[in-house]
Amino acid sequence: MTKLITALLLLISQFTFAETCITKREIFIENTATKVWKTTICPNQKLSFHVHHYSRVVIPEETGSLKVTYQSGKEDFINLKKQIPVYLSIAQGKEPHQDENMGKEPLHVTVIELKNG
Repeated sequence: MTKLITALLLLISQFTFAETCITKREIFIENTATKVWKTTICPNQKLSFHVHHYSRVVIPEETGSLKVTYQSGKEDFINLKKQIPVYLSIAQGKEPHQDENMGKEPLHVTVIELKNG
């Protein structure tokens, strides 16, 4: 009985103390040459519709997949591999779109916007 109670308490504590995920952006650098930020996208969360005026390099902290839904209805997927940079062109970001984390864990990506390239 003691083992059952201990197991139950451990299970409850995991739910009670589980970290809450908040989709957010933290800007590190912003000047005339570049903008660097970190975005956290929680599971099954969609970012608001937005556009990009510059090409970008995205460096994911985890392996995962982003679903990109364009305002036109077109859908695309960006497969991310932990610590492997992905180049995204100006053309990819011009049309209004929203990104969605398709995984079960939060995605943390560092984005480097290339204003001169």
